[in-house]
Amino acid sequence: MSNSVASQPVKKNIFGRYAVLVLVLLLAISAVNFYQILLVTPDTVGMKAFTSAMFSSPGFLYDLLWFVLSISVIHIVFIFLLWLGSVGWMTRYEMPDRQFSFGVFGYFLGVCTWVLIWSARQYPNMPSGFIKHNELLISDAAFYSLTAGIAISFVTSLYLLSHSRARKIMTGLIVTCAVALGGWVSGEIPLSNAKLSAVDGDAPPNIIILGIDSLRPDETGFFGSDGELTPNIDQFLSQSRVYSNAYTPFARTFPAWMSLLTGKEPVNHKARFNLINHSYLDKKETIGWWLKDRGYRTIYGFDERRFNSIDETFGYDSVVGPKQSALGFVLGQYDHPIINLLCNTKVGKYLFPEMYLNRGRKANYDPERYSQALIDEVVEDTSAPIFLSAHFLLPHYPWLSRDDEELSKFPKPEAPEKIAAYQYRMMVKQVDEQFGDFIGKLEDTGVLDNAYVFLLSDHGDGFKFEKDVLQPGIENALFDVETDTRGHATNVLNLGQSRIVLAARSYRDTLFEPEVVEQNASLMDVVPTIGDLLKMEEESKELDGISLLNESRELRQKRPLYLESGFAAMEVTADEITVKKLLEEGIKGYTVDKKGKLVVRDMWFELVLQSKHRSVIQGDWQLSMIPEMDGHMVLTNIPEKKWWPLVQYNGDAPWSGMLKNLCGHYKGEPGFDQEEVCLSQN
Repeated sequence: MSNSVASQPVKKNIFGRYAVLVLVLLLAISAVNFYQILLVTPDTVGMKAFTSAMFSSPGFLYDLLWFVLSISVIHIVFIFLLWLGSVGWMTRYEMPDRQFSFGVFGYFLGVCTWVLIWSARQYPNMPSGFIKHNELLISDAAFYSLTAGIAISFVTSLYLLSHSRARKIMTGLIVTCAVALGGWVSGEIPLSNAKLSAVDGDAPPNIIILGIDSLRPDETGFFGSDGELTPNIDQFLSQSRVYSNAYTPFARTFPAWMSLLTGKEPVNHKARFNLINHSYLDKKETIGWWLKDRGYRTIYGFDERRFNSIDETFGYDSVVGPKQSALGFVLGQYDHPIINLLCNTKVGKYLFPEMYLNRGRKANYDPERYSQALIDEVVEDTSAPIFLSAHFLLPHYPWLSRDDEELSKFPKPEAPEKIAAYQYRMMVKQVDEQFGDFIGKLEDTGVLDNAYVFLLSDHGDGFKFEKDVLQPGIENALFDVETDTRGHATNVLNLGQSRIVLAARSYRDTLFEPEVVEQNASLMDVVPTIGDLLKMEEESKELDGISLLNESRELRQKRPLYLESGFAAMEVTADEITVKKLLEEGIKGYTVDKKGKLVVRDMWFELVLQSKHRSVIQGDWQLSMIPEMDGHMVLTNIPEKKWWPLVQYNGDAPWSGMLKNLCGHYKGEPGFDQEEVCLSQN
């Protein structure tokens, strides 16, 4: 009796069974991800106050709710696709319950394995990419066999669900359209990059600023590196006017870009550290707004927005890249194979905006899709001249990406304190490939035919390189100084942090002929240069920078350039850098505002200013004031890489005028000149 009952057909609730399996999968993945985010991290790095700020922010709660809803929608669609891909043939024939259950679970497991393999092939360095270590599963044979099997199952199921010739034809059309739509959504079928129509010679020029984060000039072949890391950048520089002694006023991305976009010193544009509350800033005083007023279409591209809060309010018609939100910090390491595959697509742009094209998700970042998204935005509307400012963040910490590749000119070190420099150079090589690909695509669009292009880096970086070490210029110096500190904006004496790439190239005329200009230059000089190109005399009146077209090179050597350090987590100066240690020191300074954005706490504003290193560069000399040095000042000869305690220097450096400039520039700031060195010079 029991055998006959067991063999009887059962009602096949396929959709319900898939729903249960997908729910279990989602809960398991969520548990693994949020165990670290919600339980381990707050207890180990003192994030409880920070977590409280997040959950009291309406903007953060909205972003979180949107993420939960998006996750839910994706999994409902996944359930429907599982059902649609198997219901036709599973319900075609009678089968016992055990066999039926095995079929449902087997198909579910097969599809999940296929997704896992696909994700691992695309993003092998994500935690879920562990499958890459199994050569059989990660192979083309396994992936394409599973792909074919699932496709056959899906088409067969749809065919068997169709009970007439007309329905079968319609099913074929639906499948064809679905494949085409899927290819477009995933970016596998790119938009056309056909050349735009020729431009009139009198048409306003396109202005393009391309920034590469943390790129040290001395790591490029153009500036003498033999690492063979930057062939594409080297080629661009060889066809440009290059400023070989260029500096950033502030070796952090947001303040550096504010100097770039305003032509002003940090003391004047007020962005004194990353993630400053925007209420301190005058966002209307940017080149973006000035060019919008002149009829330009303005585009901003940035592939890591967690610490860079520039958005449309700074004068941009559109922004390409992830959404700037505190939730981006929470989701930085979120790992779900389906989401990994979707978040860099056109669907991911809307469902997972914090993850979209996000370099902060280091192993899930897709440089080709970021470049293509920029190109798509550029060609979206060509009725007006283009102002594009785009940044590429690959060389920035944590110096990892979806790809690992050995460097032919640098042996891979085993010591933890040396691995960061190797990984940095690996990222420099990868960003060079990205840059070459992007420039090629820009040329294909025709945008460059009528363009001026500025290539720059926002700052350098420190890795305890021997080339960053300064030697004392006198025996028995009163004190010692550390000049090869790690990180950026951590030590003004390490000019490897403050020296930048700066070059200008003209595609429409010979205004920037290839040459190397040795006199000092600054990020602040880009906006005055654009002002010269477009005859923007009125807007250029209040700028601190000097146009790169200014022929008075003597003026460049005489003018003072100011450098300052930032909000430094001391862990970045240690030999072994970890995310946990960085969080331990840095998270206390931040909170979440009502819009869900991470900002520095107002109470820390004065403390940050008090801790700043400050220095002035004039010609070949640098004079530095560091709070921890009890009023002792450091004078540096930059080309000779030598330093002196100012009180022990007896040469002809123009230090007196430099000190006067430094004192006047930072007069009255919290923490500046606590030992009253400036007062003693009056």
